[in-house]
Amino acid sequence: MKLSAPINELKRKAKLLRRETSLSHTQALDRVAKDEGYTSWSILIRKLEDQKIKPAQKPKSGYLIKRLPFGVDYRTEAIKLANSTFEEVIRRVEPDNPRMTRVFWDAADYVDNHHLSDDMLPIDSEYALSLIEAFLVHHVIGLAVKADHTSV
Repeated sequence: MKLSAPINELKRKAKLLRRETSLSHTQALDRVAKDEGYTSWSILIRKLEDQKIKPAQKPKSGYLIKRLPFGVDYRTEAIKLANSTFEEVIRRVEPDNPRMTRVFWDAADYVDNHHLSDDMLPIDSEYALSLIEAFLVHHVIGLAVKADHTSV
């Protein structure tokens, strides 16, 4: 799948198209997708997602986390996953100040201070890792808002 531009530029193209015409946001996205050779924006995105490289192996997991702070092995794995997830979230969220948002990002701090709390224990490590992917988006949005306020 070869697009004429990165996905964020295609989204901006749709936003400009929407402003210049009476099209809705969805209609503008669909028009951009048609220009790229797809019947709709959702199909373009689905094809793009299908092409993503899938992880070669599942994260090591399957043991019970009984207390905080957790062990070095889990922490290392969680930080790696948090960094990877951060990149995915920032790509999807498209913050106004991505550079400043990245300045505020600290995977170790997220894992150590925002990921798990004592009241969530005991917890399966596999489930705990899935929480990073499920809830990191809210944290990144908070960092983006902080970046916006800082740059004003």
